[in-house]
Amino acid sequence: MKTYNTFVFTSEPEWNRVPVASIDSFHWEKENFVRPRSYAKLCAVEGKGIFARLWSFEKDVRAVFENRDDPVYRDSCLEFFMCPIEGCTVPYANFEMNSKGVLLSEFGAGRGEKRKKLAVLSKEIPEVSVFTVSENGETAWGVSLFISEKLLSDLTGTDFKIHPMTLRGNFYKCGDDTPIAHFGAFSPVGPVEKGFHNPDLFAEIVFSPCKN
Repeated sequence: MKTYNTFVFTSEPEWNRVPVASIDSFHWEKENFVRPRSYAKLCAVEGKGIFARLWSFEKDVRAVFENRDDPVYRDSCLEFFMCPIEGCTVPYANFEMNSKGVLLSEFGAGRGEKRKKLAVLSKEIPEVSVFTVSENGETAWGVSLFISEKLLSDLTGTDFKIHPMTLRGNFYKCGDDTPIAHFGAFSPVGPVEKGFHNPDLFAEIVFSPCKN
């Protein structure tokens, strides 16, 4: 199990201080494969919620789906999975986003019918925006994600408050219907039958107070 160490801020994310997670463990590859350089950052802000930024230097970007909860994992997709309950791996939420910022989001203890759309569980909508990054002549597509305390409260049935904590989760890069399908993870996952829905192999995400 990998560990990702990050911060709890008091006002706004200080992204220059947030560590980068490399999504570089690729799975279920065939003879022809691609491994797009992909990264993530994650932090939390007291009184607000959890913030994530994910980006990928992907060459052949597929972006077909346009409506919330479309199967964006078939497009070029960046994903963040997380259990918002300390000491647990389930139930967990999945936030899957294509390069248009279209979001598929669910919550539950397993795959398929065990998962419910977040739109059914809460009126709070995860906020997604898109951005690009240029580096050494290459351009990455990226998505920013904000998950509010109110949404996390609705999912957990508690008065969820951001504080120093350890949760379990993972970052992913995939594209089922891209020219060459690929399946990358921050913390390595298991057999193809479970896919990314293998919470026992989620990483530890340690949120520590940010010291000035």
